[in-house]
Amino acid sequence: MSYWIKYTYLLTLLVLLIAIGLFAGPSDLSPKDIINSLIWSDNQGSSDTIVWSIRLPRVAVSLVTGACLGLAGVLIQLSTRSTFGDPNLFGIGGGATIFIGAAMAGVMAIGPLGIFSGSIAASTIVALLLSKLVSSKDLSPIKLAIIGIAIGALTVSVGTSVISHGRVFPTQVIGLLAGSFTASTWEIFWYSLVTLATCFVVAIKMSKKFYPIMLGDTVSRSLGVNAIRTRTIAMTIVGILTGTAVYAGGLIAFVGLISPHITRRLLSNSPLHLVIGSTTLGAIATLGSDQLARLLFAPTELPVGMMTTIVGAPLMIYLALKMK
Repeated sequence: MSYWIKYTYLLTLLVLLIAIGLFAGPSDLSPKDIINSLIWSDNQGSSDTIVWSIRLPRVAVSLVTGACLGLAGVLIQLSTRSTFGDPNLFGIGGGATIFIGAAMAGVMAIGPLGIFSGSIAASTIVALLLSKLVSSKDLSPIKLAIIGIAIGALTVSVGTSVISHGRVFPTQVIGLLAGSFTASTWEIFWYSLVTLATCFVVAIKMSKKFYPIMLGDTVSRSLGVNAIRTRTIAMTIVGILTGTAVYAGGLIAFVGLISPHITRRLLSNSPLHLVIGSTTLGAIATLGSDQLARLLFAPTELPVGMMTTIVGAPLMIYLALKMK
């Protein structure tokens, strides 16, 4: 089966999930009402509010957030040669959690753009720290995973402690620590989309440099590729993407882990296909998980991160058992 056919199947699945996000939900709207709102919206009726202010922004934000996580995950796995690479599992998202937690608790009085920028900066610091450790200590995948999990636990603990000192509603805490798209807005979408598009273009352009890095730093140097510089750039992109994802949807684990592994099975081990496929599958996994979280026990919603963990945790156990 050709790559074009496989990508067509993935895009068809993505469109189907978008349709579910728009047409399914606890309301009395008929499919005709929703279609009319999509085509002839005047932003006045209740159907327009539900479609354009609730469902459509949520679908758009969850899709872009998943794409950010999938792309971040594959960049970690390619640049560090770790099969366990996941931005939130490795604690990179924890940096953004601390910053957002401080803003939620009222420690800092800043606007949405400031929170967005601070989230990216905080996650990038953690990502560059991991990059430095990999380059200087030549860590094995297991050691890197252990260090990443420890950093993640530490940052989430610090973030939770910061939040506990502020008057933060429990739903806000759950949304940050377990993932939620209930507060999605068009502003969040546009911030995230511009960031994703920029990082995706850079990742595509540098994808060829991952071929020698996958063979080790020594081999890559002999082939004229500066592994440390490439890894630093890749992990900087990971920090930017992860900060964006946490800002948009909170901590959603395992999307960055499972997307590259599924891509390897469905498409190829080629870095180019891994970048494109993981970004697409990350969007599918997150959007699908959000629909399950939203509809499974409607009108009660489950955390999105719980859905992704149900799939991701067994996969991580399987990968650990398969490692020699």
